[in-house]
Amino acid sequence: MIVPVGLITKNKYSLIYTGLFMLLAFTTMAQDRNYGLIYSDNIKGGATVFGNTLTHVLNANGTVNTAAMNDNAANGNSTTGNGYVFVQQVDIDGTTGDGATTKNSTSADLQLPSGTNTIKIARLYWGGRCTKADYDLNATANRTVKIRKGTSGTYTEYLALQLDTALKDRGLASEFLMYQAYVDVTAFVQANGAGTYTVGNIALSIGDGGNIGNYGGWSIVVVYENPAETFNSIRVYDGYTQIFNGGNPLSRTITLTGLDVPSGNLTLPDAKLSVVTWEGDANISNDYLKINGNLFSNSINQIDNPWNGTISNDGVHVTTKNPNYTNQMGIDIDQFNVGTGFGILPNATSVQLEFGTEQDVYFPSMFAFVIKMKDPTIALNKTVIDANNNNNAEAGEELTYKLKGYNLGAGIAYSVKLFDTLPNTITYIPGSLKVNFSPGVAAGILSDATDLDNGEYVVSGNIKSIQVRLGNGANGTVGGSLASLDSFEVEFKATVNLPAPGQNVLPIINIARLKAQSQSLDAFVDDGIAIINPAGGPLPVTLISFTANLYTTSLVKIIWHTSMELNAKNYIIERSIDNKNFTTVSTTNAAGTSFIAHQYAITDDVTAITNAIIYYRIKQTDNDNRISYSKVIAVRLKKALSTLIVAPNPCHNYLNINIEWPKAELTTVKVINNNGATVLVKNITMQKGNNFITLAEMATVASGSYIILFNDGEKIITTKVVKQ
Repeated sequence: MIVPVGLITKNKYSLIYTGLFMLLAFTTMAQDRNYGLIYSDNIKGGATVFGNTLTHVLNANGTVNTAAMNDNAANGNSTTGNGYVFVQQVDIDGTTGDGATTKNSTSADLQLPSGTNTIKIARLYWGGRCTKADYDLNATANRTVKIRKGTSGTYTEYLALQLDTALKDRGLASEFLMYQAYVDVTAFVQANGAGTYTVGNIALSIGDGGNIGNYGGWSIVVVYENPAETFNSIRVYDGYTQIFNGGNPLSRTITLTGLDVPSGNLTLPDAKLSVVTWEGDANISNDYLKINGNLFSNSINQIDNPWNGTISNDGVHVTTKNPNYTNQMGIDIDQFNVGTGFGILPNATSVQLEFGTEQDVYFPSMFAFVIKMKDPTIALNKTVIDANNNNNAEAGEELTYKLKGYNLGAGIAYSVKLFDTLPNTITYIPGSLKVNFSPGVAAGILSDATDLDNGEYVVSGNIKSIQVRLGNGANGTVGGSLASLDSFEVEFKATVNLPAPGQNVLPIINIARLKAQSQSLDAFVDDGIAIINPAGGPLPVTLISFTANLYTTSLVKIIWHTSMELNAKNYIIERSIDNKNFTTVSTTNAAGTSFIAHQYAITDDVTAITNAIIYYRIKQTDNDNRISYSKVIAVRLKKALSTLIVAPNPCHNYLNINIEWPKAELTTVKVINNNGATVLVKNITMQKGNNFITLAEMATVASGSYIILFNDGEKIITTKVVKQ
């Protein structure tokens, strides 16, 4: 905050002072603690931070000044700060029973996703301002904090593991400390899980704290693992430094290292930054936060006043706390989406944060990054060319197989391995296996033996196969990695076996499989099929496409197309959760014999499936009971939003909308006409859970049919409505 010179009035926009300019006896010493990495892992899970203030402003009659405590609700800014006001401690547990042991207490809720959550780390921070006359922070009793689960029952008391301080008026009677402390509460949160926590009984001075003002509060950062969540890179840092003008604008830059940003481009919600700062004021502007040189702001953390006493999640005030003020009078606990616009580039290992002020003093404390790791999308194409190039397989003819693989996804594909099991209708030509190109693997012939190079021809009883390990870091035993848009090509040769006496050459169907893993160790596969027809005629079915996509929370749509069917009986869609054991989903009759294109489609209800990835294939049977299989395709399951409900429909002057939303955030609803043009856009502040919205603006829309569209960052949710 501001050094008192003459008569100073704290103002949202400027310093106003009158009288003589007198330099008062004043010294400020910040006990800087360098910011360090306290947690680092890549897991399925996330990090969250929650907490509350422990002070509020009172009126002259002793009641809470609710106007001052909530007048920054609209945009985070206020005309009131904690300087030159009477500040009292909040004590929600009262003064009887277990509440008799606390001088201050407030509560807030730890919210975790559904499913099984394993707490990896929980660290409790508390801090505030206290005069030397009120509290000696060298005394053990003044370095403690109390915490309990819920709002009743006994407290557990912890002694600070670390205490960081900034000192003013050294040696004078008015000497006071601005401090933060922390303690590890991992075991406590592991034992108690999600829900309400009450924290308090910390050292805080009260009353009119003058220009600096009194403040105090607490926060807990929690890292959790949940197998149903996406795979994230989680890094938590803490330290302590003072941002203070001292008469001139001051900025301070810190670099946080050890990030693990994925190789693919991020969307805005793909990276979240959680921040705790002490002593930011809602009524003092000209502060700023830059992330990699880019100014940060959102709807309630303004570009010139990000540290404004808010507890927020992506620009929305957090309400799950008691008391539920919007102005914490000097405590900021904010979570920001920073995936785009802030220079967090693919494969980055560090981020630079710059803090600045022209009028204020504040103390950055804790930072947590949660960055979504990207999945690969592997694809394998396989072709076969016969020696005389007439597309017919003839006895003794040489066939050249080429297998080209790709990583079309944003994430890196790891442990890349190629397998091709040869049908008994062909014979491998020794010494023909070679890599035409691949990242990390030298082009050229591979030996057939199992040795130190990247591939081999393997004979195991009646099973004969080609196996190749590809990508950067691949060797004689392990597969390597393919970055986004990397590709490879492998080639080998075989000859067509002689048919049995009096028989024609049989159809030659050769299916190869490409395997890889994501960074989270999820398995990804794709199959490449090469078919060469015998001279005697075509295969029973020519399958030209096969797709499966999740299009609601619990339904997968499976579509396949054929260009020709000969004596075909049916198609059996099979599903697997492990890509090994398949079960029947549905059976669809085939067209029999047909020389025109056909499209088939079914839906599969996967409500009961808990796996992150499931697999599908087609089992095709013809009328003489011959069976063939399609390639296997993978579908990643995601939790989608429940049904979007609108009423009345048709509507006239307004439209009521009910929708479930996954998190608290600012989003938009769009109204789109039949020509695809957007006729109405409205910003909506969503809460996590059910939301009720009235779209009165439909009165301005012309009569006709429209699409109502929401986008939650991962999925588009739409429904149709008619305006009369």
